[in-house]
Amino acid sequence: MQQTRVIWSLTRYFGLLTLVFTAIMLISGISEDILATPDRWFERLNRLLEPLPGLWLALLPTVFMLSVLATFSRLNLSGDIRIWRTAGSSAWPFAVSTALFGLVLGLLMIGPLWPWSQPVDVPNAHHNDQVFVTGEGVEWTLATTQIVDAGNQLTLLNGQDNVLRGIQDDLTDRDGTIRLSGGWLAMQGDVRTFDTLVLSPKPVVPALAPLADRVWGEDVAYRLAYPIVLIGLGLLMLPLALSIDGQRFTLIKITGACLLALNALFVLLMTDALARAGIWDETPFFSLRAIIILAIGLLALILIEERAV
Repeated sequence: MQQTRVIWSLTRYFGLLTLVFTAIMLISGISEDILATPDRWFERLNRLLEPLPGLWLALLPTVFMLSVLATFSRLNLSGDIRIWRTAGSSAWPFAVSTALFGLVLGLLMIGPLWPWSQPVDVPNAHHNDQVFVTGEGVEWTLATTQIVDAGNQLTLLNGQDNVLRGIQDDLTDRDGTIRLSGGWLAMQGDVRTFDTLVLSPKPVVPALAPLADRVWGEDVAYRLAYPIVLIGLGLLMLPLALSIDGQRFTLIKITGACLLALNALFVLLMTDALARAGIWDETPFFSLRAIIILAIGLLALILIEERAV
């Protein structure tokens, strides 16, 4: 009965907070995708809702932590937690309910909802090696390459009207710099010829590889770690939620719990970005991060339970 009520309360608050966060995420897209385009309403709505699953995958840990906060603080303020504690119940049944809810939620996101939450046709900037820069800082994108009598003729574009065409020299530096000779340049209607022109490859800032581009091992590691991360974050929030009893520090505790949830989201996004940028190997990193978060959550719960005893 106790665990059933806790899970039911978690479900209600989680659904409500998910709707609230979803509405907040849709505010910016309404003016851009709904009101500012002449497409049909179905196409506008589809374009508006398309990024939501991927955003949910990132935001659900925070929503889950806030749901734990709302559920147990509400039960504590209503006196239910006090009654259960008086009857001899420890914090571990609450932890089991929280862990069970986080496990089911995590399995849903990495199982049936996983293909739905992955980006489709996301370009990967790691392979953007066709942009070159002249000495004046003008960027040119390689459009076509064809073999002529004199060698390779390259055609580069800058926008729709600016065209650069020339014959590539045989000498090409190892860093990708190319030299053109015997070509012409058309910019803003002004056409001029040149004898030689040096183009350097534009430095590419490492971008986040899309989730769909992960190799099999990295994908499995991320999926298996996701439910464990949810359970650990839920257990980390549980001691704070159980300590909210309506006394004078209640507002401070609620504020601290909300900041903890937001900071957890920031750390998750930052470490995800660092891992996908190649700073760490993803396969062991996600597993190790999940174990650390779960250990911290269990440690916080053990400390608060020993203090209560």
